Amino acid sequence: MVAVWLIGMMLVALPASAAIEITDQAGRTVQLAQPAQRIFFSAPGDFTIMAMLEENPARRIVAWNRWRLDKHTLNHWRSIDPDAFDRINQMVIDGPQNLNAEMLIASQPDLVVLDHYFKSATQTISRLEQAGIPVAILDLEADLRRPNPTEGLEKMAVLIGREQRGREVGQFIREHVERITSRIAALKKRQATLPTVLMEPHAGSGPCCTSVGSGVLMGDLILMAGGKLIGNDIVEGLSGQLSAEFVISSDPEIYIGTGGRHIESRGGLLLGPGVDLDASRASLERVTQRVGVAQTRAVRNKRTYGIWHSGYPIINLELVATWIHPELFSDVDPAATLAELNRRFMARPLTGTFWVTPTTEKKPR
Repeated sequence: MVAVWLIGMMLVALPASAAIEITDQAGRTVQLAQPAQRIFFSAPGDFTIMAMLEENPARRIVAWNRWRLDKHTLNHWRSIDPDAFDRINQMVIDGPQNLNAEMLIASQPDLVVLDHYFKSATQTISRLEQAGIPVAILDLEADLRRPNPTEGLEKMAVLIGREQRGREVGQFIREHVERITSRIAALKKRQATLPTVLMEPHAGSGPCCTSVGSGVLMGDLILMAGGKLIGNDIVEGLSGQLSAEFVISSDPEIYIGTGGRHIESRGGLLLGPGVDLDASRASLERVTQRVGVAQTRAVRNKRTYGIWHSGYPIINLELVATWIHPELFSDVDPAATLAELNRRFMARPLTGTFWVTPTTEKKPR
């Protein structure tokens, strides 16, 4: 009886399991009784972020919107733990209108994470919460334009009990962003002339030339890195079409295309996991020989470049900065940054070609 009484007193003295609570990026309170173990993600790239926070991300994911991811990227993430990966309910959801509450509930998640694109699915969110499933609105991918670019990532780390890891990743990214933006701020303060840039998303998948719009992360990376987008004043939304004549008359100093395996069959810029450098470079040559691009200073001076459309934002920012202002950022080495990110944080680094430059580069004239 004494032993039973002592055990009972010990249990009473133990602190109750502290609830996890965050305010998500939509200003909503999200509470969990314990770190999430069965998660649904709406953004395909969230698997990559989880691979920074967790050694085996697949074990915590019960369902995932893998929309538009190519088989090479999927096979890479599967290789970490094939059994756990194959147990994930692999969904293809192209928008908030197709986000089905019953389909998610059937997967029995203990947390649903939606990026801002899906936050308009208010009826689905309400239905999930009525079923007792917490919903967090978080953009896990770092948005380098924000004062705290890793807010979503760090809040996610709290929800899975990896807060310290989240802080470490966040600090790494913020330090590298500051290295770029502080120098560009000083450059602009001197009212220096900014080089003109044509940035073409999904480059080469059609005639010359699509351009990113303002307010889009890829285009805003150009502005953050001290460049001037030639289509910035006329393109609205995510992207828009520029005529070959407009591109020729604008005569951009630098051309940067985004590419991936998703446009390989259309003759587009080839980049991404498992891509050979020579094949990627050949695709860059092909893309920049189209009428419109071929007649620009960028091609004449071999200032033509390509980046993987799904690449890490901080690596892309460093690449763009070194291409636009090679002297200002002569000490910045994106390859070294990627190597450190992989060594310190990635569960299994992606391998392939994630950016491409001409075989030889001339000084601009």
